[in-house]
Amino acid sequence: MNRRILCLIAMLAALCAAPNALAQTRLLEIASDRYIEVAGQASVSVTPDFARVTLGVTTTAKEAREAIAANAKAVNALIAVIKAEGVAGPDIQTSSFSISPEMTNPAPGAPAARTIQGYTVSNMVTATVRDISRLGALIDKAVAAGANAIYGIAYGENDPSALLDKARPLALADARRRAEIYANAGGAKIGRLMTLAEEGGAAPMPFARAYATAAAAPTPVEAGQDKLTVAVTAVFELTP
Repeated sequence: MNRRILCLIAMLAALCAAPNALAQTRLLEIASDRYIEVAGQASVSVTPDFARVTLGVTTTAKEAREAIAANAKAVNALIAVIKAEGVAGPDIQTSSFSISPEMTNPAPGAPAARTIQGYTVSNMVTATVRDISRLGALIDKAVAAGANAIYGIAYGENDPSALLDKARPLALADARRRAEIYANAGGAKIGRLMTLAEEGGAAPMPFARAYATAAAAPTPVEAGQDKLTVAVTAVFELTP
């Protein structure tokens, strides 16, 4: 093969390799982007607009129909008290209802089998109290009316999204502040915001069940303040 043909083959090979080399360079430029990922958080404290409390009646009788009848009478009286304390009908909701048998417990080694000795009926009602100042009196009157089971109190806001909107820009500012601290420590600067994601809110905490007894003094209830928190994850470009 003469020298001219060899030169031509070398030139063609170089031309074919050029686009691949260019693509590789661009890929390396993209892959070598410098960025920093940080978390940001901000909270707003607000006075609750309402409180939710779950009150109920548990009754036991030898026959299921007797337990149901006694329970229905007590729950009707409970609902009447709740309404008398200013809670509207749409803010009263039956949250659970159950009927369960009560079994005997023979002594260990006894030949007798377990048998049903009675029935327990439980009916729980959740009330949303818009006037929190009346909650303590409502609890006292509910117990006097026959409520013997109470779940913990939970507070809430009418428009939590609007309140969280106040915290969202503060959460991003907190993320930028943290990014600038790390960037300055590494001899870089913060550039454009590349991505931003808001983390999901925390799940509500469950409230333990408590059995109520009549109180000699009015039940004190302090609403305090709720803290609504926004957490974000932000990615900022790093520049020299």
